[in-house]
Amino acid sequence: MKIRKLSSLLLLPLAVGALASLSACQQQFVLGDANTDSLDVNVDTRGVTITMWTGFGAKVNTTMDELLETFTKKTGIKVEYEAKGGYPNLLKAINLASTSGKFPNIANGYPDHFASYIKSNILLRLDGLLANDHLRGEAEGAYTQNGIRFAKDGIQLMNYQDFYKDYTIENETLEYKEDGTGYTLGVPFNKSTEVMVYNNTFFDWVSKQDALKNKIFVPQTWAEVKSVGTEIINFMKSGFKVGATDGKILAEDGKWYATSAEVASKELKIVFDLTAVTEDDFRPFTYDATANLFITLVRQYGAQYTEVDKEATGRGYVTFYDDDNKAAVLQASEMLKDLFDTKVMGIPSVWNSLYCSDAFKAYKSVMNVGSTAGLSNIVKSGIETKCAPVPVKDLEHKYVISQGTSLGLFNKGTDAERVASWKLMVFLSQQANGLFTAETGYYPSCKQAFESDEYQSYLDSDFHSDAELLQLDSARVNNEIYNGQDSKWTKFVDPGFRGSADIREEVDKIPGYLMTGNPYDTADKALTAVFKACSDYKKPAKK
Repeated sequence: MKIRKLSSLLLLPLAVGALASLSACQQQFVLGDANTDSLDVNVDTRGVTITMWTGFGAKVNTTMDELLETFTKKTGIKVEYEAKGGYPNLLKAINLASTSGKFPNIANGYPDHFASYIKSNILLRLDGLLANDHLRGEAEGAYTQNGIRFAKDGIQLMNYQDFYKDYTIENETLEYKEDGTGYTLGVPFNKSTEVMVYNNTFFDWVSKQDALKNKIFVPQTWAEVKSVGTEIINFMKSGFKVGATDGKILAEDGKWYATSAEVASKELKIVFDLTAVTEDDFRPFTYDATANLFITLVRQYGAQYTEVDKEATGRGYVTFYDDDNKAAVLQASEMLKDLFDTKVMGIPSVWNSLYCSDAFKAYKSVMNVGSTAGLSNIVKSGIETKCAPVPVKDLEHKYVISQGTSLGLFNKGTDAERVASWKLMVFLSQQANGLFTAETGYYPSCKQAFESDEYQSYLDSDFHSDAELLQLDSARVNNEIYNGQDSKWTKFVDPGFRGSADIREEVDKIPGYLMTGNPYDTADKALTAVFKACSDYKKPAKK
């Protein structure tokens, strides 16, 4: 099914007079009831047309087209689908459309996106639909297949308890009832996390060298990142020194050669290539997302990044450098600064890039932490890559960030349109999520999707490309380590609220300040400056 684009006129600025007249109509519309308790889940939805917006790119949209076509064939519900080409564009488009009521019926988004939609009263609370969805399974024509209950139209009933709890909590901590419990504002959809990709060609060779194998290995903790990184730097220094005469290409026989052709002539494999690398731009360990880096360290060091006052104000506040958290965050930041100062660690700005994948492929690093959604970008022929968990402060307190979006329903349309949107939400988040994740490389939202034939076939497939092998290895880390039965890992997501995106934008600067020492020459000065820049979100003083 082809993507049907909505008119671009929806996003054009309106004349002041038109905006004023629309505002009156829109205000009555937007400020309607955001609850779903009274919706008749068995209302006839055949022939209904709904709109869906996402932030996906071309690769995922191909899968979305296929799934939406299947959904329409099952239900008779038509979906006008539009991809906004990135999540910032999606957020902007929905916020602009909120003034005219032209936002979609359903969209995906991050918690801070949903927080802004809640403020505008354009996001539906799902609690009523969750409570009443069982009625679809009690209507005429409903059936059970493989232990799953389906309505007559072939759309299963929502099994909210089947979602992974690490994924649902972010949608339950955005808006609160008077008793302090949260409304449910969305359901998990496309999920990812961070892993450490390492150059296994290099590490496998090192593991066979008696003089190196106990010094250079895949690190698990930040202390090991420092010790292993230092040993790798020392080893590479000898390579640069030898390279001045023999060459900069390390082969599996432990010798350095001048050209790759010379290595090939001896039928050897290249272990490492320093031809395009200088001592100054080599960093053993790198990290793509600097905001994720800082926020993860805050958690790993036992501090709190932000918090929400559930009962008194419902507002969110910045806390990472207040009196309760200052000592732990300073310790984490000084550790980070030491890794930068010793050139063990690099971030994208070292190479004036958005990510560290190009540096990794150029042999300027051997380990990189990045999103599992972008693993294909770090693959290069001749470098075998594997995945490991992200480094932690200690092995008893393991935190890794949960990424990816959820699906939300919007406060518009007839009852039939709202229920049709709900059915699409159930279909994408649970019923077809195994197929969606198998085809896109995202992780399943729930146990049902993980256990589906489509996802299990994906895991058992005979992969051939390097990118597919790496994606499969990341799935192993996610399934067996992060989500393992005996796992001590916590996949965290900080609460989204109006302003949380602004705070994230500010803390994104901290690793750069620590690395360069400019304009703040100490970790404390950098942290104090950024915390001050977030003053609009500081907690009011206790009375």
